[in-house]
Amino acid sequence: MRRPTTRNLLVAVTPLTLLPCLAACSDPAATMPVAVPSTTGVATTRAASAASDEPLAPPSSLTPPRVHATGAVAAHLDGYDVAGLTRSTAEGPADLAACPDAARLTKVTGPDAYARSWQGPAATRADVAAITYPDLASAARAVEPVLDAAASCRAPKPHKGITTTVDNERRDVAEGMPLGRVDLTRTSAAGTVHDYVGVVQVGNVGVRLTFSSPDGKAANEKGSTALARLARDVQGL
Repeated sequence: MRRPTTRNLLVAVTPLTLLPCLAACSDPAATMPVAVPSTTGVATTRAASAASDEPLAPPSSLTPPRVHATGAVAAHLDGYDVAGLTRSTAEGPADLAACPDAARLTKVTGPDAYARSWQGPAATRADVAAITYPDLASAARAVEPVLDAAASCRAPKPHKGITTTVDNERRDVAEGMPLGRVDLTRTSAAGTVHDYVGVVQVGNVGVRLTFSSPDGKAANEKGSTALARLARDVQGL
């Protein structure tokens, strides 16, 4: 396993398949290193900008990860929207998984669990899920298998006429936050859809964002940017 190094949440964007890194990567030098969640690790504190979705910058200072109040997380997510997409009124269970057919966390939506989707034209879609845990240790124990699965993700077998390929599978540390990301390409008779999927542990909160688009570059750019902004926002609560 590669040794962890703190890197940007977002870096160069790949035009290929995706399921998210808080960093989207096409340049091998820009790929994010392996990371292992730790309750004694460090996290970057940086104010989120309401006017900019620019990538997270290298940390200028490091502070220990902390517990975010369940109510504050729920209130923030309730008002969260993905730019350019229309919010769905339907709610499903909160599902945190970076790799298909691998380790996942599922919880019925409620005060400590959130799930929402947004729709756009031409099969463009975003899905966000989050689960808030009582403390850092329980969050790390829960999210660890999901991040691990991202690093060793393999494509599932073809199912119902859909063939899936996997790229850019990895687990990393982004500004002190443990991250797992995978890029998926789903091909069927209806066409090809690219998924950017990323799961990040922000203190005691596990967050998953998936951005889907027929355009791989757009999915990677928009997905990684949206996840970076969401992670920054939760980190600042």
